[in-house]
Order: sequence, then structure tokens, then C-alpha cells
Amino acid sequence: MLVTRPAHQHDEFAAALEAAGARAILAPAIEITAPDDPAPAREAASNLSDYAWLVFTSANGVRAFFDLFDDAGTAARAIGTAQIAAIGPGTAATLQSHGIDAALIPQTYVAEDLARALIAASAPGERLLIFRAQEARDVLARDLHAAGRCPVVVAAYKTVFTRDDRFAEKVAASDILTFTSASTVRGFVRNLGGPAAAVRAAQDKLIACIGPITAHEARTTGLHVHAIASEYTARGLLAALEHLA
Repeated sequence: MLVTRPAHQHDEFAAALEAAGARAILAPAIEITAPDDPAPAREAASNLSDYAWLVFTSANGVRAFFDLFDDAGTAARAIGTAQIAAIGPGTAATLQSHGIDAALIPQTYVAEDLARALIAASAPGERLLIFRAQEARDVLARDLHAAGRCPVVVAAYKTVFTRDDRFAEKVAASDILTFTSASTVRGFVRNLGGPAAAVRAAQDKLIACIGPITAHEARTTGLHVHAIASEYTARGLLAALEHLA
């Protein structure tokens, strides 16, 4: 099974695959780096008392947030009375590893449902700080703004495509391709030289995606998606892979 998620996140997933009897072929299609301008994130983190909610849309955003502080205790004091929202259980678990509990997790782990949950839990005029990827979709801030909330978006990190000279070789050796974000799909396509080459490389392979946004990106590229996790987490993707097998 081809594992395209970033290198710093693939160990646990790869170990679970191998425990289930599969061979994980590690081919990170993206990596996480600092945003082009880290100053807004640092400034926002030093003024958290201005916000009613602190919103995390990925575990990477949580890690980037805590990197701004000397230790978890300093971060917790900076958060103060702000309530914490996490897009899903993976993000919430990363928060818990730093001693912070999320007050809000939507029932399904996409930006649209996170927006609906935050609108229900907040009041008009409240300010919400969103720590997210530099290139993330704007749907969360858009929906909050339309409901009379005051979202403030800062780029906590940036997703960049990797370059792996053995990427095509790794794809050829795989029976199943796994994608854990729309960015991993785009990185897959980039490493193979474009959509047409990616479709050819994926012929006769099964494709599993972590959720509908990732699956939509794959289908837009021309890839045929065979399985979508019903729970949009690495654990849910493993369950979907078991059904494929």
C-alpha cells in the first residue's frame, strides 16, 4: 500500500497497515513547512484574549500553534478563557497530547460541519481565530462571516510538494494507493508529471481516500476512487482498507 501522507505523520499509519498484514510503501507526496509570513500567527498567539474561540482545522495546525510557545503551560495560560474547537478526533488528540481539551468537535470532520457547529455554539459578533494551512479552503471563514461571526484566519503552516525520483517506482510496486488529504493527491499528480501520467500510473490499482474532499480531488484528477472512509480519520481509512481487502 502506498502511503502518501507527510513523513512526520506516516509512522503510526504504516505500522497499523503492517500489523494488518500489508506492506507499507512510504512515498510522502507533501511536507509541512513554515508559512511564507509567520508574523501574523505569532502576533495572534500573543493576543488570544481577543478571541472567544480558537479553531484548529488539522493536527498540523495544533503543532504549529504550540511551536510558538516555550512550553505547553505557557500556551495554556495564553489561551486563557478562549474555547477550543477541533475539526476532528485526530486534531483533538493532538491537542490533548499538549494538555488541552477541545470543547467542540463536529459530528463529521469537514469545514462545512465545523462552521455549522461553531455558529450554533457562538454568538453574533464574536471573534474566532482560525489556525490553518496557508493554502486551505476558505469555506470555514466564509460561512462564519455570513452568520455574523468575526473569523480571523492566520496561516499556521504551509503545505509544499515533495520531489521523489523514485516516486513512480514506488507507485508501480503498490497495489493500493492511499490519500489522506487533497494535498496528497495533488502531490501524487505533481510527482508523476501531471494528471494523464497519474491516471496511467494508477491503472489497475485500488484507491482509498480519507474523506469526500480528498475523494473529490482524486476524481477531478481523473482517478477512480474505490473506497472512502466513513470516519474521516486515519483509523477510518484503515477500516475502509479492510473492506477493500
